[in-house]
Amino acid sequence: GEGGAARAAPGYALQLSTMAHQGVSAASIVSSNAGYSGTPLWKLKQQGALANISKVVDEFEEQKQAALEEENSEALKVSVDAVSLGRVDGMGEKPLVRHIIVKDLRKVAARSKVQLPAGGLFENRAPCMLFALFDGQSCAEAPGPLSAEWCAKQVISKLLRNLSALPPGYENATFVKATLTKTFEDLDKEILRGQPAIHDGCGGAVAMMVGDRLFTAVCGKCDVVLCEAGGPPQRLRYVPISMGANQGRCHLESEQKFLTENGGVVFKAEGGATLVSSPSGAVSAVSRSLGDRAWKGPDGGVPGATKLLRASPETRVTELSWAERHQFLLLVSAPVAGAVNPEECITVGTEFLGKPRAISGEIAAKAAESPSTANAQCTAVVVHFVPKDDKPAGAPPAKKARKEAESLRLRHILVKHRDCGSPFDPVKNRPVTRSREEAEAILRQALRELAAEAKTIKLPGDISKAKMAALQPTPKYCSLCKELSECSTAQKGGGMMGDLGWLSQDQLSKFGPSFAEVAKGLGVGQWSDVAGSEHGVHILQRIALRDGRSSGNAVPATCLLARASDPAGLP
Repeated sequence: GEGGAARAAPGYALQLSTMAHQGVSAASIVSSNAGYSGTPLWKLKQQGALANISKVVDEFEEQKQAALEEENSEALKVSVDAVSLGRVDGMGEKPLVRHIIVKDLRKVAARSKVQLPAGGLFENRAPCMLFALFDGQSCAEAPGPLSAEWCAKQVISKLLRNLSALPPGYENATFVKATLTKTFEDLDKEILRGQPAIHDGCGGAVAMMVGDRLFTAVCGKCDVVLCEAGGPPQRLRYVPISMGANQGRCHLESEQKFLTENGGVVFKAEGGATLVSSPSGAVSAVSRSLGDRAWKGPDGGVPGATKLLRASPETRVTELSWAERHQFLLLVSAPVAGAVNPEECITVGTEFLGKPRAISGEIAAKAAESPSTANAQCTAVVVHFVPKDDKPAGAPPAKKARKEAESLRLRHILVKHRDCGSPFDPVKNRPVTRSREEAEAILRQALRELAAEAKTIKLPGDISKAKMAALQPTPKYCSLCKELSECSTAQKGGGMMGDLGWLSQDQLSKFGPSFAEVAKGLGVGQWSDVAGSEHGVHILQRIALRDGRSSGNAVPATCLLARASDPAGLP
């Protein structure tokens, strides 16, 4: 470029410094480019040597960053699921709620060719995750799907752009929170100015993790709730932290002040709800939203409109105690936040701790059953913080290839539903007509009963005997499997009841990604979250023990007693 050697030299010096830091000596650089020592930089460029050195540096840098990303992703893991109930997605209707799950925001940024900050909170390529929910029911007037749909499609690109604009030295909590606020304001402005066909509004709830920092932004009546544990281990209690509690609702003093100062009239309606009336006589139940152009004054393009609603979110930053003090995070739509309070959400979450599908399903079902949510879309997103590995610092990484080659032995309970691949019960020889929601509710109740039984079981004092006993099918499991499971394996006797046999990684993958992911994450003896496959929905228990031989083979607990050998398959 312009400036020739005068401009290129500092960059070249930096490359050499980088290589030295990575263990590449100056001697090795010279020897790999023999004859170039003392040659002017313009000559090196002309001869192509500089490009070769840059390529070596880039390769080293790529390897270093890839290793760093892998190490970070192993350290901070989440399991995520979402359930949406109460509004039929058919007959041309669009959903009122949209949610987004991005477990690796860095990959999305790379594919979008956006450079995230490299310093401060983002140093050492800290893991970045994004979870968001936009709710077309958290709006000024009639619920609609358009603002929520548009925001869900645009939020990632706008957030990445705002993060990439952070200058060096400003990659701290204050400015990252500011990027979230700006992202919400950008979404609102573009709806009002660039999307004339969108007249409805929506609320938004965003949770972004940068390393162990949680950044939240909430606008409207949807919410983000963090589960925090407190007290001594013997009296541990879980409390909810609502991240959007100080905005969006007309009864809040700070919101009333803004509304009345700008010409609104705040009043209590029949039933006790606090609403705001505009000078034109329109009425809103929310004090903040995205879109809703008739409530945004001149920016909305509606003649005579008064600006009463704001789009600025409540933002917070929390330093997470990963899977220790902080267990999980919830994002809920407005009907859920109105029907199931944060304390109830946390009670459900701790009942199914570590099982995001069961938690989100139970919370959404509770909200959908409330009389206040008729024809509403009840959506809950659950982000579970997976406990960090206990391996000491500097320990070599696990051999993934060998781990992936392992087979698993599982027992399960299968409940079919009308939308599965074969809605027919081979055990009772009858067609299945229940919905998936009903099937999952059956399995959540089964998990409750298994957990209650586990609290009453006394294991032998000997560790090896205790491990063996823990893997045997319990009386409660046997009765539940016989009563509920719609798989032919439920007809087996004794310790083989519900046994799927040995499943290789290829066989697991044939059940679908949800089933395989849940199965691979199980510890021996552990009951799984609700897992879906083309056969229906399952709960799984891994039943295998290491035999201690150098071959690394595993032996099923049932085989250690009965030596049954034939793996069972699904019908």
